[in-house]
Amino acid sequence: MSIRIYIVDDHPLIIDGLKVNIERFASIEVVGTHTDPERALDEIRSRRDEIDVVLLDISMPRLGGPEFSRRLKKENTRPFVIFLTYLTDEYTVSQIADTQHDGLFHKTEPVDALVEYIRALTSGTAPVTQLLPTSPRSAESANQLTPTEIIVLYYVAVKGLTSREIADIMSRSELTIVKHRKNIMFKLDIHNIQGLVWYAISKDMHVNPPV
Repeated sequence: MSIRIYIVDDHPLIIDGLKVNIERFASIEVVGTHTDPERALDEIRSRRDEIDVVLLDISMPRLGGPEFSRRLKKENTRPFVIFLTYLTDEYTVSQIADTQHDGLFHKTEPVDALVEYIRALTSGTAPVTQLLPTSPRSAESANQLTPTEIIVLYYVAVKGLTSREIADIMSRSELTIVKHRKNIMFKLDIHNIQGLVWYAISKDMHVNPPV
């Protein structure tokens, strides 16, 4: 039987990317998504028996992840709730310290690690909570991206373009774009496309494009 996942995030781009990546794995099925946390809460309550795990963004307008989880868990301990966040600073962690939840994952971590944890959680072999550490390099190096790297990041993470397509748009060689991509990943300490998408959205690149 498939593990049934429901995703709540106020960014459609993140939902789409996460859904595609999660459903690559066997016995994992995304059975619902929503960008509106209040409507998502109502739907999950009405479909509680059809959902095993809720992947929940911590920071959302109107109803944040911690309060969402409090309301959901107050009535029943299921489904499991895993928080997804781009921030794992002391303040963010303190927000959920007294909130009943079943895991905390950084948004730049590989989807493979998240899926492995989901499987362990639903089989009863996972720890009560999990917090994957982040490298301080990401915060420090964000300001070190060159203007060209910022544009390449936008084309990769927001527009979903290949290195060849970016090279054509920017009138550069494909090899040059590949080098830029490697530099971006090194500076941000992010080594997968999903992580770059989350980072770009956290910087509002989808709202204020650099080009």
